[in-house]
Amino acid sequence: MKEIDFATMLPQLLLGDELITAMTTLPNYDSSVRERSASERLMQLSDIYKVFIPTSMATEIYQRIYLMTRMSLQNKGTVSSIRRINANYAWSHGGEFHGIATGATSATVIGISGIGKTSCIQSSINLLGATIEIENPCHKVIPIVMVSCPFDCSYKGLLCQIVISIDEILGTNYYQKTQSGRMNSQQILAMVCQICHLHVGLLIIDEIQLLSGATRAGSLLYKMILQLINTSCINVLLVGTSECLQFFAENQQIARRSVGLQYGAMEFNSDFRKLAEILFSYQYVKQETKMTENILFWLHEHTGGIPAILTAIIHDAQEIAIMRGREMLGIETLTEAYTGRMQMLHGYLKNRIIPRVPAYHEIPKPLETDKIADNSQPLPEGYKSIVDMASEAKNKQIDLIELMRDQFPIEEISL
Repeated sequence: MKEIDFATMLPQLLLGDELITAMTTLPNYDSSVRERSASERLMQLSDIYKVFIPTSMATEIYQRIYLMTRMSLQNKGTVSSIRRINANYAWSHGGEFHGIATGATSATVIGISGIGKTSCIQSSINLLGATIEIENPCHKVIPIVMVSCPFDCSYKGLLCQIVISIDEILGTNYYQKTQSGRMNSQQILAMVCQICHLHVGLLIIDEIQLLSGATRAGSLLYKMILQLINTSCINVLLVGTSECLQFFAENQQIARRSVGLQYGAMEFNSDFRKLAEILFSYQYVKQETKMTENILFWLHEHTGGIPAILTAIIHDAQEIAIMRGREMLGIETLTEAYTGRMQMLHGYLKNRIIPRVPAYHEIPKPLETDKIADNSQPLPEGYKSIVDMASEAKNKQIDLIELMRDQFPIEEISL
C-alpha cells in the first residue's frame, strides 16, 4: 500500500506580518459616503461589523489550529490508518475495542464572551484552505469541521451535527444512514468515528461551556468526546467561555485533556488602541470626528476592553446620531448608546471594568496655593482647559458647549 501524506497538502504555515495581513478584514470605505442620504448611510453602517483586526490572540489560535490539524492529517493514509478502520468496524459490530496509540488529543480555547474567539477561529479555518482531494485513490479530506455543543448536551445531537456538516461539504448522505432504526448508539458513534477518521482533520466544538450547566448529560457528552478522539484518531479543539473551567477541573483526566489557551478582555494597550482607532474611522455621520485620548479612554472604560461591545457601541452611537439629526460621533452620542442601548450590560461591565487610566473628571486637581500657575498639574495630551475652550469658542465664533462635549459628557436639563 502506498502511503499518502495529507499533511503536506495544507497551505504553508503563516507567521509574522504575513499572517497579520492575511487575517485582516477591512471592508471598503469612502469618506464621501457621509454626503449620502440618511437611509443609505444607515444601511452601509453595518459594514463596521465586518472589520476584523487580528491581535496576539488571533495569531496564537491560528497556530494552535494549524498544528493540531497537521497532526491529525499525518494519521491518515497510512498502514496504521487501515488498522484503525478495521478495528472500528469490529467494535461497531459487537467486538472488543482495542486501542491503538495515535497521539490524538484535545485542547481548549477559553475566553470571556465577546472577545472574538469564534471570529479568530473562522479566520483561521479560511486560511487553511478548502477540501483536500486526491484522484488515485479517490479520496477527500476536510481540514476542519466546526460544530456547536447541543443546548441539551445530547451526544446524539452532537454526532448528528458532525455528519450533517460533513454531508454539506462532501455531498454525501451519512446523516440519512445514522437515522436508520436498526443502528444503536454504539454503532452510530462507531460510524461517526470512521467518517471522521477518513474525512476530517480537526474537529472544533464551540460553546462547550454548556457542559457545565448539565451535570449528568455534560459528563456523558464529554466521555463520548473522549471516545471519539481515541477511536477516530483526530484532534478535537473545545471552545467556550470561562464558565466551563470548573467542569474541566473536576478530575485529573478531564483537566489533562483540556489544557489550552485562555483569554480575558483587552487591556488598554496598543492592540486596543489600533482596533478602536480603525473602528472609529468608519464614520457615516456627516461631521467627521477625530479620535482623541479622551474618547479612547472613554471607550475602554465603557466597553471593558471587549471587542464585540466596542464595535456595537460605535455602531449604535452613529445610528443614534443619524436618526436624531446629530450627525456627529462624539462622547455625547457614545454615552447615549451606552445608557440607552446597553442597559443589560451595565452590571456585567461594572463588575469587570478596571480603568487603565484616569478619566478626565478623575484627574486630581492641583492644590490651591499662592503659586498655582507654577505648581498646577498639566493636563494629559488631548485635553483642554475650560479657559482654553472658552477662548477658542470666542475666536472661532462657535458654541462653547459643543467644544466641551468633545472633552467630557454633558447632560442638559430642561427647567
